[in-house]
Amino acid sequence: MSRPIIRTQEVEITYNNGKSNEFKALRNMNVEIMSREYIIFFGPSGCGKSTLLYSVFGVLPPSDGKVYVKGDSIYDYAPMELVEFQRHTMGIMYQQFNLIPSLSVLDNVALPLIFSGMSASRREKRAMELLDRFGIAPVANKLPTNLSGGQQQRVSVARSLVTDPEILIADEPVGNLDSISSKAVMDTLDEINERDRKTILLVTHDAKHLPYAHRVFYLKDGRMDRIVANPEKEQVLKLRPGSSMVTELEQVQRIYPYDTPEMIRVKSVINYLTQELSFDQLVRLEEVVEYALMGRLSHTAFRSFLEKSPKEGGVGLRSEYAKKLAAKLDRIISQSQDIIRFRKEFRGEESVGYTLREIVDRLAVYLLQEYKIELSMERFKCLSQAVDMRVSGYIEKEEFKRQLVLAEAEGGVELDIHITHDIARHLEKLVAQGVAELRVQEKRVHDLAILKAERELEARKQADMLRAQQDKRRGLRALLHR
Repeated sequence: MSRPIIRTQEVEITYNNGKSNEFKALRNMNVEIMSREYIIFFGPSGCGKSTLLYSVFGVLPPSDGKVYVKGDSIYDYAPMELVEFQRHTMGIMYQQFNLIPSLSVLDNVALPLIFSGMSASRREKRAMELLDRFGIAPVANKLPTNLSGGQQQRVSVARSLVTDPEILIADEPVGNLDSISSKAVMDTLDEINERDRKTILLVTHDAKHLPYAHRVFYLKDGRMDRIVANPEKEQVLKLRPGSSMVTELEQVQRIYPYDTPEMIRVKSVINYLTQELSFDQLVRLEEVVEYALMGRLSHTAFRSFLEKSPKEGGVGLRSEYAKKLAAKLDRIISQSQDIIRFRKEFRGEESVGYTLREIVDRLAVYLLQEYKIELSMERFKCLSQAVDMRVSGYIEKEEFKRQLVLAEAEGGVELDIHITHDIARHLEKLVAQGVAELRVQEKRVHDLAILKAERELEARKQADMLRAQQDKRRGLRALLHR
């Protein structure tokens, strides 16, 4: 069996040792990582994942224990030996990019090669090869500040690989990027692992990145909580046949990454007792619903995806069940628009063409139609009033339910407790979707305002620079004509 490329032995790291604010960041940390593995250190903020990463990188000596890379105890190196180790064995990516703003993209990528004594022409050639590979050669002569966040991170990737290291470490590399740029960078790292056969260590607290890894190291309170192999990737570290079995629990862990194994078991059984869908179907359904809520899928396309088999990228539902779910989603999306209208009118931000009373009455009618309930006029008024109070935010869900159960003589709707639960649950879905969409709209307006202000500021800066250059030229001409 091959030896691990990285191994830690009883590593402990203590900050402020012996002081009143002493803190143990790592406790009894033992890990083994094989060459060409893609490993993710996963956990909440403060769990020790970045501490472990930088200890392996060679910049954070353990208070106790040993760190071995390629068989050597790296903290036994002399200072210059440690520098050489970091230069040739490790490449690093940061969340903040750490590009030098006064150097061009090309020079930023080539910079690490200066210390290896390579000629300028060879440095430039190597840097350009990487820029071309990652699709950013056209911006080679631009300054980093003129690039998007995704482009800057790809420059960071190129720089980390320019010395051809065996190990690439990445500390929250997509933490500052939008979802599209994040996926592009994560796909690039996956390609580096597969094509270049580099060992990758990545720190993240975002569960959607876990499928990229061969193994996920879950850290908690400075300890290794558990190590989970990804059943969807062929493992580098070969396990003895029969020593490990992939079950549904690995899928559940993806959905609830911070839960303990005990709670994962509980959720698995609850899913079986209460859901017609498997966890695998739930994950695919989640992806399809996301597109539908964003308005990128029509009713017909959404239903088609529900009925398609998993091999075709669908959820694999029976036709009648798919029809039922598609209709249900349509109603939620349509009815939640009245929540948006109500909140806008209620806050006096925008006239939506309906009075608050009209919107509230429509919401009450939706609820009655959804559960096929008929009410007297007086009880309908009580229901409408309760809806008004809940959508306005004056009462919470439990108080809304209490109003529905309360006897008619006491000003309530006098509904059965089970029907009350269903109605309250439905209204909460409408409120949640409506408020969430309203926040998206508000953020879009806010972002556009910021973008406009930034462009105006940039235009003023450019105008000031142009005036300064013109003044400088006029001054030079005046000097020449004296």
